Amino acid sequence: MPKNPFEVFGLTPELVGELSDKELFGVLKSMYRSLQKTFHPDIAGRRKAKPKTETKARPHERPVDRAVELNLAFEALDLDRDPASFKRLRKAYASRRPASAYQTSLLLKDELKAQIAKEDRLAQSFLSYMSTNAFNGQNGSGAHLLTVPLPAKNIKLGLSDVAISNNIRQAAWFLGSNYKHLNADAQGQISVKPVGRSKFTKANFIHLLGCVPVEGIELMPLLERGQANSFKGPALPPGESANAKISSVMNLVSAENFKRHVLPILKPLLMERAYLFSLNNDIYTTTGLITLEGVIVKLEKT
Repeated sequence: MPKNPFEVFGLTPELVGELSDKELFGVLKSMYRSLQKTFHPDIAGRRKAKPKTETKARPHERPVDRAVELNLAFEALDLDRDPASFKRLRKAYASRRPASAYQTSLLLKDELKAQIAKEDRLAQSFLSYMSTNAFNGQNGSGAHLLTVPLPAKNIKLGLSDVAISNNIRQAAWFLGSNYKHLNADAQGQISVKPVGRSKFTKANFIHLLGCVPVEGIELMPLLERGQANSFKGPALPPGESANAKISSVMNLVSAENFKRHVLPILKPLLMERAYLFSLNNDIYTTTGLITLEGVIVKLEKT
């Protein structure tokens, strides 16, 4: 049985079957150039002696014979010059793959894709479930003072706004307070006093999802980014610009990042030193983004 040109280059049927035509031809060209530098007569003739390993492995083969074999193999596999020959030889060589092992690998790949899709559907279903605010609120009778089950009732929260905190650090000057308040009354009605506001307003559109301890996740890379904003600051040292332009971080997380990184460790509780996540009806229904309310720095029961 004559050698298939792919066999001359030492490629396996599995590799030949997996790569695309373009990728496979790129590998062949690189191998051809490298091997010709070793076996071309002009180069091989300048060597003082053959390596011992080569003499033992191929005592009958001269470098010129190997160079000719490589030339003929590459000519047969020149995708640019003769695509039909390349595809025919590739198909014949790839068919040498062990049928059972190859079919098993395909089945395992399909099963893996199906499992990933199943987990994604499960996460999406759970996220949809949470969006109805359907937690039953049961967490046992001995809950610690700093943990409150959801839905929250009779609590006061003080939160540090993560986006504002980050944007303040990015700027070289003080923008203002990053502290906001969130309260829930006996009926679970939520009221919010945003940063810089003096009064509470009812927030029927907010549904609290739960918390993740701040040490449990690296959250900053997961947050959405807004457009770069220019802020006019106070007098700066000579030579520095009076305007600071920063890319603002937003208190929003994509559904994909939330399902993959947050949902597996989300706790249906309120606790101090934890990121609090919620669904804002308007934001979630229009963009699919989950809201980060902030870091709970103070939690009181009323």
